[in-house]
Amino acid sequence: MIEIENLHKHYDSAQGRVEVLKGINLSVESGSITAVVGPSGAGKSTLSHCISLLEKPSSGQILIDGKNLTNLSGKKLRAERRAIGTIFQNSALLRRMTVAENIALPLRNLGVVHEEMTSRVAELLERVGLLDRANSYPGQLSGGQRQRVGIARALALRPRLLLSDESTSGLDPESTQQVLTLLESLRTDLGLAIILITHEMDVVRHVADNVAQLDGGRIAEYGKLHELVANPNSEAGSKLLPLRAEALPAGFSYSMTVAYLNDRVDPAWISRLGIEHGIRVALLGGSVEAHHDGTLGRVSIGVDGALPEQVTQILASWGLQATVEEHVREEVGV
Repeated sequence: MIEIENLHKHYDSAQGRVEVLKGINLSVESGSITAVVGPSGAGKSTLSHCISLLEKPSSGQILIDGKNLTNLSGKKLRAERRAIGTIFQNSALLRRMTVAENIALPLRNLGVVHEEMTSRVAELLERVGLLDRANSYPGQLSGGQRQRVGIARALALRPRLLLSDESTSGLDPESTQQVLTLLESLRTDLGLAIILITHEMDVVRHVADNVAQLDGGRIAEYGKLHELVANPNSEAGSKLLPLRAEALPAGFSYSMTVAYLNDRVDPAWISRLGIEHGIRVALLGGSVEAHHDGTLGRVSIGVDGALPEQVTQILASWGLQATVEEHVREEVGV
């Protein structure tokens, strides 16, 4: 488990002190993936550098399994940093080394004996599906393959935290899917705590358990992925699963946003409103996707023939959360 407590980072410049991180608090459980998202300049890169201790925080603590790494220096810090594996955006492989040599580099630096190092490299190559490319050079691999080698290298010292810093940026859809599938298996099989720093909302929806939205050096929103998507007032939720809806058709009283709360929702729930309750419903737009932890979905519907309170109660019993859309609240008196 990683805990970030009241983390601050500032830089001194000719124009004065620049505060980049302003009291970040974040916990990531083992066996879970937390995505950190936010606009350019929000502090994502600085946070990544502080977590990996490539940069020392100005104040605050970074604890892994209860041990405060920010108080350490020299050999002690280098030893404890083995608990953190980092996947970089461009894989950062050494082009004159083979795939196997790149993965072995952290082990060689640690002084691991040759036989053990060879065995560990083969184990890691098999995990990332590249055992047959051990003697290839980075220039002979695709972007997705290079990134998987980078993941293998990040795992070499058996870290407890995996930090993925824009690791899918620039990859084609197939390569992105391969990397995300690999991250999911690492969370499940190895019980790693994973922090995914990214600007790609499709990536977040695919693998994240929790989401932290960074803005202006602070965490503006944090929550479980499902809860943010289901919350009609969540800015992060609306970015994660945008809702594009048509205008309310003539003859309908009001519109509602309906969010899926679990994966046991009857796919015929719209028809059931009409058949079982005599409520007219028009589908105005929405998106429903499969997720490793259930179904993600947000749908806009037009409604006629029942009060919002009645519809909300019915849908709640089916695992759906309904909210009258803001622009029609006054018209229906809610």
